[in-house]
Amino acid sequence: MIFKNNFDSRSALFVAFSWYFVTAWTVIVVGLLLFGIIQIRSVQQQMIRKEAYANFNKDQALRFWSTMHGGVYVPITDKTPPNPYLSHVKDRDIKTPSGKALTLMNPAYMLRQTMEKYESLYGVRGHITSIKHFRPETAPDEWEKFALKKFESGTKEISEFTQIDGEPYFRYMAPMIAKKGCLKCHGFQGYKVGDIRGGVSVAVPMAPYLANQRRQIITWTVVLSLLWLIGLLALSLSARGLKNRIREKDEADAKLQKAHDELEQRVGERTADLQKALNDIKTLKGIVPICSHCKKIRDDKGYWSQVEEYVQKHSKAEFSHSICPDCAKKYYSEYDLNEE
Repeated sequence: MIFKNNFDSRSALFVAFSWYFVTAWTVIVVGLLLFGIIQIRSVQQQMIRKEAYANFNKDQALRFWSTMHGGVYVPITDKTPPNPYLSHVKDRDIKTPSGKALTLMNPAYMLRQTMEKYESLYGVRGHITSIKHFRPETAPDEWEKFALKKFESGTKEISEFTQIDGEPYFRYMAPMIAKKGCLKCHGFQGYKVGDIRGGVSVAVPMAPYLANQRRQIITWTVVLSLLWLIGLLALSLSARGLKNRIREKDEADAKLQKAHDELEQRVGERTADLQKALNDIKTLKGIVPICSHCKKIRDDKGYWSQVEEYVQKHSKAEFSHSICPDCAKKYYSEYDLNEE
């Protein structure tokens, strides 16, 4: 019963500690899961930003190239008619020696067409805009208006994770600084070199990145779930082995205690027997050989001793000497020894 009580109390304590380890392991795995999710999202956002910057830099390089050459001449088509807002530019429209009609595409016109084609191919939206715009399609939306006002106050760039037509996008916008080549088409608007003429915005669709993000989060969750289960299995096996060792130790302790108790009991019994034997030694028992004449007693070794000597040796009795009435009358009749 004592062994069972000790084992039950230790088992309860062991179960409590096991739950502590399970809880700690679960907290660690959940922490790794959250950390991984945060890292996955951070990496995806960095990739989105890099794509936006890359597209913006591509647009800027194309605009600078066109500005450096003062624009390019292209054949007049339905999709590329002469720009009515460049009517003040000399030689806006020309003909080749063979008679083919060409029109001048200024950097803004060329960039706008490039952005439209790029969006149809890759889904990345680009928009060149300004507060002083001419064409309706170059008018800024509310987000771009906010960005353009920020540029005028010295802000270098604006970016935001937002939605366009209900779809998630990352938007980035930076100002366009007027250069000498820009004044060919926009000088009449009062711009000078170094002025903020407008801005170029880029909107990167986040749907592909979010889908990839979800896949990575699911994979990370599955991996950590398996790791969590493996950890629980390892803890369970370790707990079972430790519990068995505790049981074996308690059983050994119980056997040792039982042996100790039995030994104490035996020692007690032997002590009692010894004490009884000692008591028996001091007690006269059995047949005592006594001389019928002198009344001496023979001991176990064959020696004859006076009665009082033998009795004192084999008991706790002590003697005092006196004379009985018969002996007094026989041997000392002249004395009256029985007088009180």
